[in-house]
Amino acid sequence: MTKDYIIFMDVSGDLDKEFAAKNDVKFVPMEYTMSGVTYTLTDMDDSGHADFYKKLRGNSSVTTQITPYTYEKLFEPYLEQGHSVLYLCLSSGLSSTFESACTAASNLKERHPNATLFPIDSLAATAGMGILAEMMVKNKQNGMSAEENKKSVEDARNTVYTSCFVEDLMHLKRGGRIGAVSAVFGSMLGIKPIIRITPNGKLENCDKPKGERKALAKLCEKYRELADMNSEYNVYVCHADNLEMARFFEEELKAINPNITISERGLSPIIGTHLGPGSVLISFKKK
Repeated sequence: MTKDYIIFMDVSGDLDKEFAAKNDVKFVPMEYTMSGVTYTLTDMDDSGHADFYKKLRGNSSVTTQITPYTYEKLFEPYLEQGHSVLYLCLSSGLSSTFESACTAASNLKERHPNATLFPIDSLAATAGMGILAEMMVKNKQNGMSAEENKKSVEDARNTVYTSCFVEDLMHLKRGGRIGAVSAVFGSMLGIKPIIRITPNGKLENCDKPKGERKALAKLCEKYRELADMNSEYNVYVCHADNLEMARFFEEELKAINPNITISERGLSPIIGTHLGPGSVLISFKKK
């Protein structure tokens, strides 16, 4: 059983940065390109995310898939030192990240048979991955091996709920995710689509309320219905440069559960590239 291992996660996830630093959670860098310039995210510092979303209004951004070779270059130095790596990947339903990591793991195992890269398909994204990363840290602190930790997290994947509303329908049109007519009429009506991550790790449109506050009320209903109100894990509220609505949302959640602990974050640009500016998201542990 592999006891000596290091925890990694995609930087596209959203994890409390103090927690990450305290527990030495490491990150796989990811890139996005806007206006011909490529940027690399390397950690959980969200101080510049508001600037990203300001630039994204009226523009488009694209993300880059990680290749197996990139993974091999990143992880091989740790394996050479005798450390195994437990790596939490963005959902296979949203990206080829997990497939690339598995290919890299197979290649690295041939060169380093005594240390292993263990990719985990999170079936999650953004702060849902953050909650799973918190579980991974706790499991390691409780003495779980890498193999045991991997299985524990895989068993827990569907106990995490992640949903958001999308503010900018014209951004979705520019990204080719909805048609021009839907974007124009939806914007005129003030539609704020609600999207959730399904148990198989894909995105699903599940409601079309009018206006931000009605959209947040729908998200509050889901929290009231599904959340473990006594969970040891934080509730995450992430926003794409929409702090006012995020703070309003947090107060509504506190009215439902006065004992709630909320971790507020700027939404990762990797995910925000696809959701667009103004979005507000919640992730929590289900009962």
